[in-house]
Amino acid sequence: MPEISLVKTPLESELAWAEHAARMQVIAAYVTALTESEATAARWEAVRYDRANPGASSLVAELDACDHQPIAA
Repeated sequence: MPEISLVKTPLESELAWAEHAARMQVIAAYVTALTESEATAARWEAVRYDRANPGASSLVAELDACDHQPIAA
């Protein structure tokens, strides 16, 4: 007889914290970018996030609220 195991569905709060962590990772990458290319890479990651999560608030808009000017290397 095959063994059956139950798949545990994450709690809604766990999903919310995971989403928050993903957003904070992109924001941190943008804010700490030392070069224009690093900042651009973080912005593209934000664009991908927004496209994958159309119901969430815009991460690109959140980055636009940051007054960040990367240091040119």
